[in-house]
Parts: sequence; structure tokens; C-alpha cells
Amino acid sequence: MAATKSSIPAWAYRPLPLNAQPATELIQQLDKLEQGLPGSSWEILRLVGEQDGSATYEAVANRAMEIIWTHLDECIANDPHTVRQFAASHLPIRVRNRVLRRLAIHPSFSTRRSVRYQINESAVREVALPSAPDGEWNAEGWLLNSNSSTLMRPRKLKAPDPRLPKLKNVKAVMKELGIVSNRQLGWMLLATDEDGGPYHTFEIGKRNGKARKICAPCWQLRRVQQRILHNILDHLPPHPAAHGFVKGRSVVTNAAPHLGKPLLLKFDLLDFFPTIHYHRVIGLFASMGYGMTSPFFDTENRSRNVAPVLARLCTYTEDPRVFRDGTLPQGAPTSPAISNLICRRLDARLDGLARKHGAAYTRYADDLTFSFDQDEISVGRFRWWVDQICHQEGFLVHQAKFRAIRSSQRQSVTGVVVNERMRVPRDLRRRFRAILHNCRKRGVAAEARGDAGFPSYLLGMASYMYMVNPDEGGPVLDEVRKLLAEQGN
Repeated sequence: MAATKSSIPAWAYRPLPLNAQPATELIQQLDKLEQGLPGSSWEILRLVGEQDGSATYEAVANRAMEIIWTHLDECIANDPHTVRQFAASHLPIRVRNRVLRRLAIHPSFSTRRSVRYQINESAVREVALPSAPDGEWNAEGWLLNSNSSTLMRPRKLKAPDPRLPKLKNVKAVMKELGIVSNRQLGWMLLATDEDGGPYHTFEIGKRNGKARKICAPCWQLRRVQQRILHNILDHLPPHPAAHGFVKGRSVVTNAAPHLGKPLLLKFDLLDFFPTIHYHRVIGLFASMGYGMTSPFFDTENRSRNVAPVLARLCTYTEDPRVFRDGTLPQGAPTSPAISNLICRRLDARLDGLARKHGAAYTRYADDLTFSFDQDEISVGRFRWWVDQICHQEGFLVHQAKFRAIRSSQRQSVTGVVVNERMRVPRDLRRRFRAILHNCRKRGVAAEARGDAGFPSYLLGMASYMYMVNPDEGGPVLDEVRKLLAEQGN
């Protein structure tokens, strides 16, 4: 949720008192500290605190708010406790509440606990969905999915699912997953890339210029995670509205329910995998009937703490010494299936909301799509309900990525145009046809320019066009196959 200075609304600022003088030197100090963010967040907090009660406080606090808001993502990732303290002490109430909402679903157990205490003990009150059907409409609704003891223990303890392997203790887990020794299990439970742990991390660029962190397990842990996926997770179906990473479903099945609708609403969930933390994964495995005596994992053969061990094997943490932290890693084969299963209640609630409004709902990973048979709806009110439900279920809507698209505009869902019929976007079709033209004219090898994977790209793109629209993609696929056969590819 990083923002530019200009995006901060006017209501966020405190009015300067009549006797306030420009705090030029202090503002200059803050500007210098901004260059050191996120590591200098504590120094900013200290500097603002020193001015509390003085005539320069309002000017300094307003400038500090601009700085923290602009770098909010980095500051939360680096030092969430300082951000919480800054919000509690120096932010106007409406800005403070927005920051606390972010922190209420933070992966760090200690951060969530601090925010929960702060909201319960303070006068933070906003119109939010109540945490219970007969509850009050206040900030308590934010905290529905932040209580770790509730997250870890399902509402009703279930008998083990007969489709799943019976794992009574850690020894049974090791045997089922092919872990050869307690020492190897202990190494995998480090769940980090530090100190020789079982992960290695790297970054890949995103379209917005930022970097996405990939946490890739080593081959031993990947093999264990694949067994968890095939032996346990694959036996439990996700909600019908989930289409990402589900066998037999695709971007096409995700787009199909929204074909030819007058109004399309698209939402995006912020930090999808990192928001699914260790305690939520424990709760998932506990709901399958696997034992849990405490939230702490161990390697003792007779230990019945099966759910925490399975959860730790499927999560990543930067600091292995913090036993109660960890999140789903982007790069692990288990993460997509776990996210779909954890989102079952989210999907059920959003699907119910959609049906109540005569709409269709689908989710592909962190992309939520609603389509309506009429365009005369209260978009703002519907958006509010989606935001509240997502937050109660432990997710945060990326407000900057919200889109309302009417039939007069190009409507696309997970890359598939759905206005009148499902089609690949026109610019993509034109580029591919130009590539095929060059291949016919100069040859596939010349167009490949040394890229050994170029023939596979041609076949894959043509197959994708055929999957989206067989009538348009069929001739293209036939042409690619004929072209590759003629030129010996």
C-alpha cells in the first residue's frame, strides 16, 4: 500500500495551530531520515516524540506521516512494531485505523497480538462487520481472524478423514513423507534460507517495477512437500469458485461465468501468500483431524504434535529462532493448494454475497472477480462488503487495483476477454500472427535467433489460443504444427 505524498487525503492532516512556526530544521532532519528508510523508522518515531507538546509538533508529525505513509510497505516489513507505535502515538485516528488494519493480519505473531491488545484497550471504533451475528459494529470485526488460538483449533474437532493417511505421531509423519531421520527432519524444520537452511531465496521483477521474493525449497524438502501435496492436500476439494491451481480448471473456466455481463468488478488481494501465516496452516491441518497439543513443533518420535510439524514443513521464516512465525512461500509446491483450502470460507462468503446480489463470483489465486446481470448497482456499497469480508477472513484488498468495467469497455478476466465471446486480447493475437508471418517468410530458426525454446513457445501460444476460443485458435494451432513439421522442429 505504498503511496505518493499527493495520494494522502486532506482529512489525514491535523490543522496547524495558529501560533505554530515552520519547523524547518526538524523537517530537514526528517527528510534525511527518509533516505535511510526502512531502517530509520525508529529514529523518525523518536524525533516526532521529542516534539510532542511543542508548537512545532503538528508540522513535524504531518511530515513524518507523509514519509511513513509513502514507505509503508517497507516499514511494515522491516519494523512493524515501530509502525504500530507511531500509528498509536502520532497518527490521526482515521489514518491510524487504516494502519492497524494492515498490522492486524501481519505474519508476525507478536505484531498481531500487540494490535489486538491495542484495539481492545483503546477507543478504536469503526463501522466494521461484527465478529459475531449479534455483535457490535466496531473495529472488533477486524480481529475475527487474528486470534491465533482460534485459528489453530477448528470449531469442531473432526475425526481423521478416511481419505487421508493416519498420522498419529511424528514418527508416522516421517515414514509417510520419506524423511530418513530425526536429524533430517530438524534441518527441514529450520524452514529458512539462513545458516544452511532448506530454502534458497531470490527475487524476480514485477510489472510495477517492484521485486517478488521467491522462496524455493531444496530438492529434499521439495520432495517432502510434493508428498504432502499428493498424499494429503490433493484429497480435499477447494470451493467451486476457486479456479487457480486446481486440476481441471484454468483461466478459461475462471473467465467463463463472466461472459457477456454488463458489469464486472475486479479485486486483488494484497500480499496473498505472505498473509497466510503459520497459525492458519496449523489450523488447516488440525481441521483434517491431525493432532495438536501446542503450537510448537518438535522432532520427538512419540510427539502427537502432527499439525504443527506439517505446517512448519510447508512454511518459510526469515528467522528460524522465532517458532511461531512463518508464511506460505512462493515457490513451494504445497502453497497453492494450502491457499485454496484456507480460502474455502472466504470463497463461500463471497459467493453467498454475490448470489444475494444476483452476481457470479470466481477467484484465481489472489484475483477476485464479480459480474452482474445489470450495471445499476451500488458499487461503493458492494465494494465495502467485499473489503470487510476479506479482512475478517485474514486478507487485505489492494484498493489501488480495484476495477469496475462496463460492457462498453474491454472486459478481461485473468487475461481472457469476455465481452461477447471469450477471446485472447487483440494485441496479443496480432503480435503472434506477426511472428508466424515472419516464421513463414524467414524460417523458424531465423526467427528463433538461437532460442532453443522458441518452437515450444509457438506451440504453447497456439494451444492457449485454441483453449480460449477453439474456432479462432484451431486454425492457428494447425498452422503452427504444420510449420514446425515442415521445418523439422
